[in-house]
Amino acid sequence: MPSKLALLFGAIFVYYAFRSDRKRDIGDTSGLFWPTLWYMVVASRPVGIWMSIWNIPMPGGGGDMEGSPIDRYFYAALTVIGLKILASRRFDWGGTFRRNPWITAWIVYMAISIIWSHYPFISFKRFIKVIGSIVMAMVILSNDRPLDGLTTVLRRVLYVHLPMSIICTRYFRDIGVTFEFDGGVEFWCGIATSKNTLGQVTMLGVLYFFWEVRRHWAEYKWKNLHLLYLLMALFLLKGSDAAISLTSVSVCIFSMLILLRLQSFRSRPALVGPFVRTIFGITVGFISFVVCHSVANFSADSIFGHMIRMFGRDITLTGRTGIWTDVYAAANSNPLLGVGFGGFWIGRIANIPWNAHMTWVLGQAHSGYVDNYLQLGLIGTLLLIGVLFSAVPQLINSVTEDFDFGCFRITLFLTILFINITESVYLRGDHHLWLLFMVVLWTVPMKRPLAQATSTTDETSVPEPDPAVFSVPAGPSLHWRENQ
Repeated sequence: MPSKLALLFGAIFVYYAFRSDRKRDIGDTSGLFWPTLWYMVVASRPVGIWMSIWNIPMPGGGGDMEGSPIDRYFYAALTVIGLKILASRRFDWGGTFRRNPWITAWIVYMAISIIWSHYPFISFKRFIKVIGSIVMAMVILSNDRPLDGLTTVLRRVLYVHLPMSIICTRYFRDIGVTFEFDGGVEFWCGIATSKNTLGQVTMLGVLYFFWEVRRHWAEYKWKNLHLLYLLMALFLLKGSDAAISLTSVSVCIFSMLILLRLQSFRSRPALVGPFVRTIFGITVGFISFVVCHSVANFSADSIFGHMIRMFGRDITLTGRTGIWTDVYAAANSNPLLGVGFGGFWIGRIANIPWNAHMTWVLGQAHSGYVDNYLQLGLIGTLLLIGVLFSAVPQLINSVTEDFDFGCFRITLFLTILFINITESVYLRGDHHLWLLFMVVLWTVPMKRPLAQATSTTDETSVPEPDPAVFSVPAGPSLHWRENQ
């Protein structure tokens, strides 16, 4: 099939999915376009890169140090729009910060650490993306039905990402396929920046569309369009035959098992707490082993070495231990405070041997926990620990308010913790999982019922809350039949 014809068919299919999606009863979606646009860009490629691919001239200059001007304008504009949406909703920033002291302290420390960054202005511009991602998360969370808000953003991005990634891997290979340095191994990246990012996106696609198909199976069975999207996600998750991503597959299985187990507690919500604490404890233990390994480099014959091989990985975690040794040496001048937010992967500050001639620009430590230490030091590490441990009871309590939303947030929380063992998500405002992490972590004040907010005649009586305000009804599933 000619590539342009394949692209046309893909565009028609995406259009049909969006057209059918408008029939879903998801409440107020007036502000969700902007988080969807933000998530679409951070889950694929920056605007500047797409303009370069399409041979569109970009205004201004910009190199490795300065970045793309068009991307700065894009993130800044969406941040301002998000703030205006929150202002129109009279979002309670003060109450939100008081309910989330640990993550507030973590974000504030990021801002303070810019002072001792080697490149404070560039670090500040990167911090703007973090602020923007928080604003986008608040737009989602302040929606009348936050679960529908989150799934709407995720679903609409996947509507485009999955079919277009398949088309690019087959018909636009200069965009959708990359190769190893020797050219011997082919990697699928689709419309994402790398095979790892594509693996994360498709993992989310499998998780979400499996959940959608499962909960609407009795009603629509094989007529659910989301079943096709589930098959697309599974196809892309497998990757090329020569380079199957074991990490993405293992993370997908991990997240699916957690979600299914949580859903089994619907009639026994008291069991959610012990289960989540157990999985969190096991995950933290594994993270601790990997962090110790990054410093001590355990041998292949050790217990940890045997554990690593059980997951189909070598003892170096595909060369990551060598990276960690080098970056620790480059950042040991200020272990307490770190080099400052966004101040490590800039220019040649991390000019470690294999990067001496800029033949390979790494850009991350391939571990969110290592990256957090490099930039924010031991203080930032302690704050991150506080954020993670304080989030667990909040997420468990959220199940009593909204069971489905609480289960979805818990699954994403544990999944992102697991991914950060060998991939870097923390502190990256332009990473798609960072936006989901912000949605998961922040707890916003619940809207008061209108009757309670406007009642001034009888100060002694307190009207009962309207259940419709606090419930999150599930909209009808997307399916082949036209809704009546």
